Order: sequence, then structure tokens, then C-alpha cells
Amino acid sequence: MLNPNITPMHTKTLSLFASALLMGASANAQLQRIVLQGSVAPQVFTDLAAAVTAAQSGDKLYLSGGAFPVSGDLVLDKTLHFIGAGISPDSTAVTGVTSISTAGGETEVHTAASGSSFTGIRFANVMQYGDGAANYAPTGVVFQRCEFVSYANLGPGSESIFDECLFRHRLYGNDGTALVTRCIFSFGGTATHQPISAFGTGGLTMDHCTVLAGRVSNSPGSTISNCIFTREGSAPFWQSSGATITNNLCVFTSLVSNMTPGAESGNLLGVPVADIFVNEANGGFDWIDDLHLQASSVGVGMATDGTDVGIYGTNSPYKPGAVPLNPHFRSAVIDPATDDDGDLPVSIRVAAQPN
Repeated sequence: MLNPNITPMHTKTLSLFASALLMGASANAQLQRIVLQGSVAPQVFTDLAAAVTAAQSGDKLYLSGGAFPVSGDLVLDKTLHFIGAGISPDSTAVTGVTSISTAGGETEVHTAASGSSFTGIRFANVMQYGDGAANYAPTGVVFQRCEFVSYANLGPGSESIFDECLFRHRLYGNDGTALVTRCIFSFGGTATHQPISAFGTGGLTMDHCTVLAGRVSNSPGSTISNCIFTREGSAPFWQSSGATITNNLCVFTSLVSNMTPGAESGNLLGVPVADIFVNEANGGFDWIDDLHLQASSVGVGMATDGTDVGIYGTNSPYKPGAVPLNPHFRSAVIDPATDDDGDLPVSIRVAAQPN
């Protein structure tokens, strides 16, 4: 029996959504799926560029698990909302990781795409604002529980939020503004390039992040609080004069280099990396790592809000597995053929997600 609060159109949309997310679970599936929902009746696509072209401003695109390759640039020049199946191999065991790749190009977010959002998606190649000559200033853009394998390049005049994201390369502000919360920056080793850099004066705010081997550079007037920096060999803040640096836990014995902070207080320096996390062995983030603090860590309760520093602080800590808000598919059994009545037996077990 249908839930009386769900209309036939809603039922159809939910069915299409579930089918899209689960397409990667079928061993016989050859193509991934995108469900486009919004201004018209739901549509199903196999080609991401075609789905974006067909979408109207304000529409939602639900991406199944699996790889979505685009030849050249994927240009986003309208407000769209992308919802993927997730980025963690463990939490997407049924659906597969949702990954966008742009062979020979980038994912371009233009000014006209202001207000867009991205959830549960891995960007395998460069994600940048603008087209290289203009359109650099989208505002109100939100990335939640996304992974950036390559550069994430913002733009002058842009405004962005990154929440519970994973960066494996540089976050380059390019004089834009960003609020970065509960994010992981993973570079391994000594991180020879600058991972978090080039924000305009006062343009960068970071809170409760975990930065493995990297540092903040060339971002004057930034506000950095309640974060963990494991960089060894040099200071975690460089050429960012006027920055407000509060209650951060740092492995290196000096806080800043080649700069004068605007204000700094409550920071702990020279903390051995072996005394910080429950499990992080190689200086870079792997999905088997556990970035909770050890019970004996000095970072426990150290944050300005009384919670732990790092991604598991605040009253809404980082969600293990980076599971998106959409239902988490725990298992899916899809028979290879229909039964005697012509029905295809499907058994699906899901878990509702509160956040």
C-alpha cells in the first residue's frame, strides 16, 4: 500500500531515484544513470553532459554510483543541484562511488551557476570557477561531502561553502571567499605545493578542519580556528599577515613564517603526530584511517566551543563514511531474471539519514 502522503508523481520520482542510485549494484549494468527532476516530469539520462544541457535552472540531478565521464569541459552556467551516492568506498559498497571526470577539460562553475550545490560527488579532475577569461564569480555555491582529487580553483568575487569535504590537492582561492568547515586536507609527506592559498584579504574562514601535512599561505586576514595541522619541517601558516589564529593544534614548533598574525591565542605547538589520532599512519588520508582523537590527546575539549579540535568537533561532527543525506543503501539483491509472473524480484535494505 502506498503511503497516503506520497502522490503518484512522488512515487515515480522516488522509484526513478532509487533505480538511479542502485544501477551500479547490478553486475549486468553497463551504463550509469542520472535522474533529472524539477521543472518538468522526471527524466532519465545516461550522459551527464546531456542531462546538464536539458536541465532548467533550479533542477536537481540525482547521480547513481559509478563514473560519469565528460569529454572536454563540463560547463555549469545555471543553478543546479547535484546529488551523488557518496565518495567513500566503504559507505558506497552497494551503489559505488559517484565520480565526475572531464577528459581534457575541467568542471567549470560559471557566475550564472550561483546558488548551485553538490553533494556526495568525487571530482576526478580540476574543478574551477570561470572559463579562463571570465565568469569567475558564482556566489552561494555549496559543496558537501565531496572529494577533490585535483585542483579546486575558485575565482575573484566568488563565495563558497565547503562542508565535510576531502581535498587531495590545492584549494586555490584566487581572491574569492570561502567558509571551510570539518574538511580533510590530505597531501602526504611534506606537501611541496601550497594546499590552501591565495584567498583575498579576510576571504578564508576555516573551522574544525584536519590538515595533513599542508599549510595556509598567502591568505591575509584569514580566520582559522579549532583545526589540526600535522605539517612537519615548517610552520602551518605562511605569508598570511593579519590572520586570526585560535585554538589550533600543530605538530611543528612554530606557528607562523614570514608573516605577522593579527591575533593568535590558545594554539598548541609541538604536539607529536603519534599522540593525536586513533589511526593515521602515513601522513595522508586513507579511508581506513580514523581521525577521531585519542582519548589522551591534548586536543580533546580544546576547541573554542568546548568540543574536540579537528573534524569530529562541533555539535554536528564529521559524518564517518561521508554518507550523503539521501537514503543509505545497505544491501541490494537484484535477481538476474523475472519470475513466473513477469516480475523482477528486488530486495533492498536502506537506512534513513538524519543529516
